[in-house]
Amino acid sequence: MAVATRGGTRWRRTGMLFLPALLVVGLLAVGSLFGVLPLRLSVVGQDFKISSNGSAIKTPAGLAFYPSQISMKDGTDKAILLAGLPEAQLPKGMCISLVLTFPVVGSNTIRLKTTGNTVAKEMTLSATALEANDATLIPSTKDGKPLAPDGSNIAYPVSIGKNAADLNGLPKGPEGTFGVDAPGSGQMSNLQASAQGAVISGTAALNGLGVKLGHGRGVDHGECF
Repeated sequence: MAVATRGGTRWRRTGMLFLPALLVVGLLAVGSLFGVLPLRLSVVGQDFKISSNGSAIKTPAGLAFYPSQISMKDGTDKAILLAGLPEAQLPKGMCISLVLTFPVVGSNTIRLKTTGNTVAKEMTLSATALEANDATLIPSTKDGKPLAPDGSNIAYPVSIGKNAADLNGLPKGPEGTFGVDAPGSGQMSNLQASAQGAVISGTAALNGLGVKLGHGRGVDHGECF
């Protein structure tokens, strides 16, 4: 007579899966106590959301972007807008949320959110939808002062239609691809983006850091918007 094999949890394998996540959360928590954290956060090929928590986002070192595409986890390609921000200042913090769906368990939302002044450097964002109430792009000036009324102190102008292969702060794009380069300071109000990829490297100042895991999807379960 055959003996039925009982189901069980492979705790060793489960622990191996959860250990990297726990280490990341631990490093973030410790780093947040000191205000500045050496960081490389990378999400690629997975739908997620990022927002500025309803406040303006400042880009003191400018920004650049061009259309591109990204390979998703399921093997498909999606058209995206690849944006590079050498520095992003978020007075009310930053929210990043990711929805993961598992068989039987269903959907769960993981959210990383800061509520105080947050500064992220060397950010690259692959967005399929990007919304801001208004945006101001300013040329780079020779003397570091605000733009003169006659434009006499412009060092590098805002370039719309610049070759993506020559943009600053971004991986080189395809030769001849339409790009936008704003090398001076800028500002966007209430940034909300649905994205498929993001990289933040260098350092980040994280204030009021919180990590949340919610069962389900939507704002009530932890999504940023």
